[in-house]
Amino acid sequence: MEYTTWRENPANFYVNGVYPVRKLWGTAREAWREILLTPGENILVVTHKSILRALICTALGLPPERFRSVDVNNGGISVFIVNQQGEAMLQSLNMIAHMYSDYEYFY
Repeated sequence: MEYTTWRENPANFYVNGVYPVRKLWGTAREAWREILLTPGENILVVTHKSILRALICTALGLPPERFRSVDVNNGGISVFIVNQQGEAMLQSLNMIAHMYSDYEYFY
């Protein structure tokens, strides 16, 4: 039952007194607050897939219920720019060309 909820309804997945995906959204919002405090700076964020999904979704204004609507690969690169209003805007999502050569996948 828990696995089914995690796969089909991750925003309502509840374990050990915590809703992990909802918690990710809070963490992602806090990360964006910190990132946006440094206008004009280039920032590299290296993270795990779930928090990256949350960062992308929160920047796009998507709620936790949309957790699985964005997929990213390990090693994929996503790029955001910040407009003059201080809003993060997705420029490229999940670029993975650097991981392939002659139709071979490198990991």
